[in-house]
Amino acid sequence: MVLLLTHKDVSSLLTMESNIETMENSFIELSKNNVKMPDRGVVIVEDKNGWYGVMTAHMSGMKALGTKIVTVFPENTKLNKPTTQGIISLTDADTGELICIMDGSLITGMRTGAVTGVATKYLSRKDSESVGIFGSGYQSRFQLMAICSVRNISRIILNSPSANKKTEFIQSLERELDVPINVEQDINKVLDNDILVTATSSPLPLFDGNMINSGTHINCIGAHTKDSSEVDSTTIQRSKVVVDEINTALREAGGITKDNIFAELSDVILGKTPTRTNNDDITLFKSMGLSLEDISTANLIYNEAINKGIGNNIELS
Repeated sequence: MVLLLTHKDVSSLLTMESNIETMENSFIELSKNNVKMPDRGVVIVEDKNGWYGVMTAHMSGMKALGTKIVTVFPENTKLNKPTTQGIISLTDADTGELICIMDGSLITGMRTGAVTGVATKYLSRKDSESVGIFGSGYQSRFQLMAICSVRNISRIILNSPSANKKTEFIQSLERELDVPINVEQDINKVLDNDILVTATSSPLPLFDGNMINSGTHINCIGAHTKDSSEVDSTTIQRSKVVVDEINTALREAGGITKDNIFAELSDVILGKTPTRTNNDDITLFKSMGLSLEDISTANLIYNEAINKGIGNNIELS
């Protein structure tokens, strides 16, 4: 029997707090060499500006084995459809049997936000209280949820070409976070915050790196191809750059070289590489999105579903 979990099921089982804890543990597993991740398979659907990825991971310490298929089609906004969609299958790591199929769209958003939460916890100033975010798409909600989970945020400034006023989405997010969100087209006002987030599909830098205040922490989670970068070379040169995994970043991140990378996230979590040494340091986390994040999150949800009796069992054979 295979357990089938819908979007509603996944939503009822996953919280940002539990996901952040799982992400932290997952990167510790990575540092222990308990994770096997083949390079993700990618197909670019050029006529639709689409991205199709296949991501697999085996985490021996967590007994988690699975695969995610995910698509990113930015033009879906014109069709009133989600830009990011996905599905995850889990396999019994002892027998190789398929044990679960679940909706992966929420997981993609939540785990990306949760990793930002981990990075923000370790890299931002502890007294950080304001966020400037570029982008008002699907991922922006999860980014802000995660940051508000690890820092006492009292102000959010949002910049997006598609949001020149408070949309219903922004108003609902404001209520959910209990933090005022101001929409601002003046880049200077967006940059004048303790924590910055770039969550866009822009292939070009969003701002001049010389404008960034000392002490800022930046989370870059948007551009994920070698030919695109949301931040310029000045931003990278001024920052202590931390990546989720160095080989993935060198292979897929635009504007980042081996000489730019200060540390991997797991080394920061374990205290092997102290990154923020004073309040003037600028830190930057570049998230590429690793398959271990999806599979460990899916494993968390599966175990919760079994414990709570949620989901439907189906027979495939």
